[in-house]
Amino acid sequence: MIGEDSDHSVSHARPVDPAGTRDEVSDAWVLAVADSARLDRRERLHVWLTTEAMLEGATTPAASQEMFGPDDAEGRPAVAVAWFEPSVVALAETLTGTQCEAHVESAIMLGLPRWEALTSPSEVATWYVRPHPMGLALHDPTGHTFARGVAEVPATWTTAARAHGWVVAVYGVGRERRTPRDAPLASSLPDRLTLARQDGTIAAARVPLRG
Repeated sequence: MIGEDSDHSVSHARPVDPAGTRDEVSDAWVLAVADSARLDRRERLHVWLTTEAMLEGATTPAASQEMFGPDDAEGRPAVAVAWFEPSVVALAETLTGTQCEAHVESAIMLGLPRWEALTSPSEVATWYVRPHPMGLALHDPTGHTFARGVAEVPATWTTAARAHGWVVAVYGVGRERRTPRDAPLASSLPDRLTLARQDGTIAAARVPLRG
């Protein structure tokens, strides 16, 4: 797993339910907060290989080393994952007084599904990931760059992505670190991602890799 770690924390309050309490005014405000927070800020990019079984279940630090294997137990090719993690938390309040994390809610409004715990990401053809010289960029359905991160992308990651024709694009903020500051990065990210999925602050899908 490659990328910077994050020291921020997020509210543990459940984000806005898109099927229930959304309204146009609140959505417009959430989008504005997210756009403002993204100005002059780059997302942290974490890339790794995992298996279909690990995608569906909750990963833990103890299982993190299994995420680097090239194939799963049934011999299926590894799955390439790219997590674009905003460097700051952007909290917004709706008309009903509910707090939500604006980054992930803005992605969900544009069609990137929330990644619930114990589920596998769905396929979404309208979003896509494109390599750039210093890392990867996540593009929304309009073709605009929604997130852009800098990190070394191993050849094994690219090979797995090309084999499938898609990658699992993850977007959203993770929980604060739960391990000592000098702990290996790989041991903290899976746990943080699992907790963030439980919090509802992560969106993800299998999207095409272009370029």
